[in-house]
Amino acid sequence: MRKNKIGRKNLELYNVYKISGVNSDNFVNILKNKGVIIKDFVKTDNKNAVISVSFADNEKFFAITREMCYNIKKVGEKGRHRFLLKILRNAGLFIGALLFVAIAAFSDDFIYSVDYYGSGSVYSREVDEYLNSRGVKPFARFSELNLAELSDGILSASDKMSFAECAKSGNRLKITLVLSPDPVKTLGGDKDSLVSSVDGEIEYIKVYRGTALKKAGDRVACGEAVVGGFAVIKETEVKTGVIATVSVKAEFGYNYVSEKDNDEIAAEIFARAAFGDGEILDLTVKKTALSSGNYGYSVKIFYRRIFYG
Repeated sequence: MRKNKIGRKNLELYNVYKISGVNSDNFVNILKNKGVIIKDFVKTDNKNAVISVSFADNEKFFAITREMCYNIKKVGEKGRHRFLLKILRNAGLFIGALLFVAIAAFSDDFIYSVDYYGSGSVYSREVDEYLNSRGVKPFARFSELNLAELSDGILSASDKMSFAECAKSGNRLKITLVLSPDPVKTLGGDKDSLVSSVDGEIEYIKVYRGTALKKAGDRVACGEAVVGGFAVIKETEVKTGVIATVSVKAEFGYNYVSEKDNDEIAAEIFARAAFGDGEILDLTVKKTALSSGNYGYSVKIFYRRIFYG
């Protein structure tokens, strides 16, 4: 019989056996008289029973029952340390699983590729040069990067971009770039405040001089100041010119009436022609049958507008 090599005698564990034979009560009494620790004994019928025997008495149990006329079959294990026993029995497998998880977590920290998305991806080569100057390249580690600061750095390094966002996607560094509608626009610093020309939701604010009056996620009304031309230094308010960029997501509505059914394309064309400045993010057209017999088309354009100060 195999020697106990995993310290089972020190564990609160029991082997569960199915016993087949007549007079199982006598069988149990013999075991108890021989000092075998029995946790449970349940008779299932006149010739069958289930018994739980301490692991500490496993060898003694088989030595006693070897000469007895009973069929004995192990059907399971039970006890408070059952899970620990499984770990001990499968130590190699368990350690291997831990190593696999550790290696997977460690390897997930490395950048395998840099992928570009958005209209600004045409300038990926320039951004690659900036990333290389910051040590961001294949097999660099995500844990050593501040993705928010990296996004700000890309935006500051190029006047061609109005938006830059770096994100981790598995082992890929995903960079979304949006071209500025006016790439040659510069920040002059000669404004007393930066005011929104649309109603919408602020996407981001980059303030280099002045004080932000709003934050990302806030609603802003047309004509409302977003960045003020002042700074507070040691509790003293000082006037200053504004240098900042603000991105606002807004909505433009346009109504088009036509005698034709399914005239959504024409409605979209007229809506785009009436639309002002901004990067279109999404466009929807909803048709309604009018009492006049014509069709009304409600067009909504969701867009991003960048303000400079």
